[in-house]
Amino acid sequence: MFKDESQQGVIAIPLNEALDSITGVDPTEDLIALAEINSGSSNLSGLQQAAGWLIENMQLGVAAERVSLPSVQLLDDSGQLVEQQTGDALVWHCRPEAKRRVLLAIHYDTVFASNHPFQSCRRLETNRWTGPGMADAKGGILVIRSALQALERFNLAEEIGWSVVLNPDEEIGSLHSTPLLNDLASQYDFGLLFEPSLPTGELVGSRGGSGNYVIAIRGQSAHVGRHFEEGKNAVAKLSGLMYELDKLNQHQGLIVNIGFVTGGGPLNVVPDFALGRFNVRVPGTEQQTLFETRYAELCRGANAAGYELTIDGGITSPAKPETPAIDVLKREVGFAFEATGNGRPTWIRTGGVCDGNKLAAAGLPNIDSLGPVGGELHSDREWVDTASINQRAKSVVTLLHRYSQREFTVTDA
Repeated sequence: MFKDESQQGVIAIPLNEALDSITGVDPTEDLIALAEINSGSSNLSGLQQAAGWLIENMQLGVAAERVSLPSVQLLDDSGQLVEQQTGDALVWHCRPEAKRRVLLAIHYDTVFASNHPFQSCRRLETNRWTGPGMADAKGGILVIRSALQALERFNLAEEIGWSVVLNPDEEIGSLHSTPLLNDLASQYDFGLLFEPSLPTGELVGSRGGSGNYVIAIRGQSAHVGRHFEEGKNAVAKLSGLMYELDKLNQHQGLIVNIGFVTGGGPLNVVPDFALGRFNVRVPGTEQQTLFETRYAELCRGANAAGYELTIDGGITSPAKPETPAIDVLKREVGFAFEATGNGRPTWIRTGGVCDGNKLAAAGLPNIDSLGPVGGELHSDREWVDTASINQRAKSVVTLLHRYSQREFTVTDA
């Protein structure tokens, strides 16, 4: 039983009244408003507009802090280093002095650029809507809002502190916000992330790792008919290197996806430049080591043959295995789901990555799929079950209330 300080005297309020307060609010209108603000990862003005909406409408009872994130240098398609900017991260801290603290996080950028045709929302069925980022991950933002508003209104988590961080760059690898996430990781007992649940409601228990790479090769141009032997064909060298990387797909669940190549020019000139981009997925550290060893060998071989290589990238989201701490969180999330009528969740392993990978690698155990049910992400068919926003929020309230009441602890010890 808890105090309602908005009334005169002290009135006992059961947990289920807090949960009922969530049921009484339909988040659909706000979700539409937020989703129809284009916040594609490279749309700086759109990210700024979305951040303004969030600062005004989250209403968590504590002030929002804008955190400027550093620019990063990336190789463009001509092999030149360019500065990439991003929007601000948004952070809310409640009871930061508490000894027991929880981090709630999700991104507010989307994969849809400002010129993408998918910009508006529409209803598909009673509780099913389609729209850019409605599931991934703006619906998750509203799960956070509903849960924390109920927790604070009914004083259900007075014994713990919580923080919310919303970052603007997850869809491009969180390169700008990773230092912030790493710094925050050490300050909390566990994390909750609000990527969407699977289309049929499953949650993610563990994830593989991922990284993006780019390699620029410079050789020597020459006239094909007169001095062919003096040339060093960068396109041919890159093609051979990429072919060798592609062969790694046969080993231990490792995935190397060659996604983009460019280079060459007139057909009577030996091309002196080529560039390729690829994504790597690793089930675990063994496969990561296998890939990194072979990649280094291939690059050394190209350098030894007289080619100049510029390489960038790496495994920025290490694999996220299950640990004793995550097992505790899975158990408690399951209890919270059952207690709020959501049924015991099914847990799966996925090759997809998110900021939960980064936070786990930085030492923060977390569950990273507590957002609404949704599907067909990153496409113009993306959909969300709006009813699941309140359902998930109720489970989060129950989970954090139990943690505040010391019903469980989270440790890998």
